[in-house]
Amino acid sequence: MPTVLITGCDHGIGREFACQYAQEGWEVIATYRDPENRIDALSGSVHASLDVTDEAQFTALKAEIGERPIDLIISNAGIGLDTGRLGSLDFSYVRQMYEVNTIGPLRLIECFADNLKAGEMRRFIAITSRMGSISLNLSGGHYGYRASKAGLNAMVRSLAIDLFSHGITVTALHPGWVDTAGGGGNAAVPVAESVQEMRMVISRLGNHDTGQLYDYKGVPLPW
Repeated sequence: MPTVLITGCDHGIGREFACQYAQEGWEVIATYRDPENRIDALSGSVHASLDVTDEAQFTALKAEIGERPIDLIISNAGIGLDTGRLGSLDFSYVRQMYEVNTIGPLRLIECFADNLKAGEMRRFIAITSRMGSISLNLSGGHYGYRASKAGLNAMVRSLAIDLFSHGITVTALHPGWVDTAGGGGNAAVPVAESVQEMRMVISRLGNHDTGQLYDYKGVPLPW
């Protein structure tokens, strides 16, 4: 039975990933910034607190999991969007976005790389955004969010190179404009549909997909 570790299961995409993989019979390690958001319906799963900006919580989760093999890690925890323009920027929030969206996933893979190496599938998925694509930026603004996701994308490329010899596939996925609290009520893609499509993409990934950026249907996106 394969095992998946998912960050940001409090709501939205992470929560849906946890529920869908559990329904498919996977062992789920679901992490939450706020443990009160625990998904009680996921019986037999591991539930843990994990603020991805808190190194001590990574250490605690690693101690709990030990050397258990993990087949798939989904780095989903993230924050945004910032709407400030020049002259009205909230730099404390910009800094927080870097801590969560960029540094958080790096802490995650550094902490659990050995667990992933011990798994059979060996896949690390970073949930990113097309707003991190420099080529696709035609509207400006959202400085902190765009930059934090562009930084995440750059790390995906480096991780793919560094972990290739261990058979680990590292891929960035854009979930689409999803109907979540972060996406807005008029978003086009229901969260369940987005996650189902991304799960299909994840299941098809091979070594040749490492270091790539795709949308939720598997269409390549430019950096």
